[in-house]
This record gives sequence, C-alpha cells and structure tokens, in this order.
Amino acid sequence: MYAPPSILACPPVNKPLIRVFIVDDHPIVSDLFSDMLNRSGDFTAIGTAADGETALKKLENLPVDIVILDLILPGMGGLELVDLLRANRPKAKLVICSGLGSDRAIVEAYARGVNAYVEKSGDVEELFSTLRIVAEGKYLLNPRISGLLGDFVRQSNILKPIAAGDMHILRQLAAGRTLKQIAKELEISVSGVYKSRARIRARMNIKGPGGFLDVALSLGLVYPTVAGLPNAARPPIGQEEGAISS
Repeated sequence: MYAPPSILACPPVNKPLIRVFIVDDHPIVSDLFSDMLNRSGDFTAIGTAADGETALKKLENLPVDIVILDLILPGMGGLELVDLLRANRPKAKLVICSGLGSDRAIVEAYARGVNAYVEKSGDVEELFSTLRIVAEGKYLLNPRISGLLGDFVRQSNILKPIAAGDMHILRQLAAGRTLKQIAKELEISVSGVYKSRARIRARMNIKGPGGFLDVALSLGLVYPTVAGLPNAARPPIGQEEGAISS
C-alpha cells in the first residue's frame, strides 16, 4: 500500500501524537497501518491485536485515542467488540476499516456509536483524513452512509442497535447451535434464547432456513474459516424453526 508524501510529514512541534490501536487478523494490514501511522507525524501506533479478546486484554491499561478495527475477526465479531469497547473504553474513538460494506453492517456499526466507517477498498488518504476528523471528536458520514442512516430512521423512527446479547445469540444460531446448546453456554433459560431468536428474526426480517447465517455473514459475525462455504455451515433445514425444546 503506497503512502503519499503528504501523509508522511514531520511531526508538528509540541503537538502530542494521537494514539492508535489496530485490531485486524491480517498481520500485513496491521504492520502496514502501524508503519504509516508512525511515519505520519500525527499518529503513533501503540499496539495491535488479531482478535477481539486479545485487543480487550491489551487495552485494559493502555491509553488509547482511536481504535481501528475490522468487522470480520476470529472469535467475537467486530460489532460485538464495539459493544465491549464502548462499555470499557467509552472515551476511545472507534473507526471501522473493513472489506465488509453491507448496508446492515454499516447501520449496526453507527447505531452502536462508531465514529467512522471506512472500506478497505478506499485509499490511504481517505483513512488518514478520517482519523484526523475523528480525533477531533467528530463523526464522519459520507453521502452513502448518510442515506442509509436516514432511510433506517425513517423506517423505524429510531436508530437502535441489536442488543448485545441478541448479537451473541445470532452468532451462535448462525453456527448451527441448538437453543439448548446456546442456553447451556450462556447459562440462561431455553425460553430466553427462544425469545431472543424471535426478536432477531423480526428485526432482520429472517424468513427461510439459513437466514440467520446470511444475516450473520452480512454483519461480519461469522469468520470465513469457520463458515467455510455458506451452505456447508447452515443449520439443517427445519432446525432453526424447531420447537422450543430443540
């Protein structure tokens, strides 16, 4: 990835560097971002992580201004990580930088309070311009994102994200786990999982078999090596429509 000379400038005198942490499962992306940030004059890369769990551990006692994170990560998805970062590091600005640009993912990300959403297909200048705007405490909305959020608000009257618990259950349903298995893992009642499934189905307009996986993929909740080919990872037809005791 080429960094234009305008990006790699000398640091302004006495201006504190903006501390950035990167969460991406591709080392080459993290390394390139870190190198460009450290040579930018405005930013310093203070650490990287390849998954959400590692990121949370590293950030426990690490001062950070901006977290750049991908949506598709091993283990918890990027949107789940956003929820935890918002709870544990409320002052940190969050910038999604992902190859996943589905309408659902963008709406859910902004509903959760991210400051900006940049697709990896964009250029380096766009990313650095975004980071500088976000560092000032602003939210960045390009015309496409403004249109998506406007449509969503007009349809639902409120920009409300999927509840964190429902998001986790959605990921489990997409992996083909039964209601009983999910209830046991989360130590909640089967009826609680059933109600959560019903909320997810209504919110995401899920109708047919495999719908939970389709939605999870569009939100970056299913890691490619786990999902494999979409059809291979789908729950057997009828399972997700099963009785409460399933």
